[in-house]
Amino acid sequence: MTRRSRRRSSGPHRVAWVAPLLVGASAAVAAEVATGILLYAGPGLMRSLTTVLAVEGAALAAGLWSAPRRDGPTLVDRLRRRWLFCLLTFMAAALFGTSWSVVQDLGGGPVSQGIGLAVLAALPLYACGLVLGGMRAVADADVTARISGPGAAAALGAALGFVLTGVLLPRAPIPASLLVACLVLLSAGGMIYGIVLASRSVVHVRGTRHAAGGEVRVEDRLRVGDDDAARYLLEGGHVRRRDSLNGDSAVPWDVEVARFLLGETETPKRILAVGGGASAMPRAIVGERPEVVVDVLERNPAVVELARAHFDTTSEVDPADHPPNRASLRTGNLEDLLAEARGPYDLVLVDTAALAPLGGVDGLSRSARAALLAAVASGGSLVAGPLAADPSLVGSREGWRTTALRRVRADTTEAEVVIVGRPAGSEAWTGAIGAFELANGEPLEG
Repeated sequence: MTRRSRRRSSGPHRVAWVAPLLVGASAAVAAEVATGILLYAGPGLMRSLTTVLAVEGAALAAGLWSAPRRDGPTLVDRLRRRWLFCLLTFMAAALFGTSWSVVQDLGGGPVSQGIGLAVLAALPLYACGLVLGGMRAVADADVTARISGPGAAAALGAALGFVLTGVLLPRAPIPASLLVACLVLLSAGGMIYGIVLASRSVVHVRGTRHAAGGEVRVEDRLRVGDDDAARYLLEGGHVRRRDSLNGDSAVPWDVEVARFLLGETETPKRILAVGGGASAMPRAIVGERPEVVVDVLERNPAVVELARAHFDTTSEVDPADHPPNRASLRTGNLEDLLAEARGPYDLVLVDTAALAPLGGVDGLSRSARAALLAAVASGGSLVAGPLAADPSLVGSREGWRTTALRRVRADTTEAEVVIVGRPAGSEAWTGAIGAFELANGEPLEG
């Protein structure tokens, strides 16, 4: 898929409003036709307009109330069954209404009046409510927000349905013929909504943990029409990590940066990963470079737990699994962990996605920023990414210079940005780092 088509597909679906509008129009037609037949077909017990409208409203509300769970694995199948049930109820209403109009004595008794109220009004409106409730569940389950809720479109459809019924009902030879037209509308709405469903994103929750900063969860998201599947690690509303499940993921930003900046030398090097509890870098670098020492600082233990269970992360980077001082993982308050950091480090990696729940880099105190800078060895580098960070992160110490680089991954429309900072006495970074290219062609002064 081209980048342009991916960008276009990220917006709301253009025809998502058509199907609920047609359902709302059908519900209005059924309500008004039922009212006309029941009130003017002869004597009976159900002549009260209040009674008819109350039953119709209660039936529609009952259908809406029984919306399926939005995270159910068979959500779409249940919606299809609801749509089929809606077609069947309108077919039954059309047949009953036709019989009512042909057989004049059919609506003369209380039993037939009650059956008419159920078949002509209650069941069709209940079925419309079922369909609209299912649409609402599908819209709620679509994390990309491409499918809008049906409420506004259904209300507009109901208004149009009342107008059309008022215009056509006096001219119709048989009032129930309008219900046959509703079958056509509902069939068209079902086909259109099938197109909408092909663009939805299906979410499967792999695991959740409750932490002080909010819920941490792992989700698999599949966009049906594009066969685009990815696994997300979310902390609250913030994405801590995203991996493609189609096998076309780019090398994680911190892995690519670490491999490039460490170079080919076999001289022992040290890396500090701030917010690296969901990172693949420690395991990858320790496995590839036996001379490298990696220290990981993470503020949320729940992130570490779910990352170990569902991602290729620090599950094997633990002092118990490696020779002493090869790798370590510490969790807790970042301010305290940074104050205790055992520098200097040849490379300090700051995961800005891990700082997003704190408000970004600005969520770190001045002393924590100073500790970050103090942890960088002479000739080393501090790199912050993949979310754009303010270059002033390393601008508080005189002589530091920063360079912004970016790349656009093939498996997502989002750009990744890294800020490379180097201390006084070191040259500013002026070239690309793997697939990361200079964002503006010039180093940024700190």
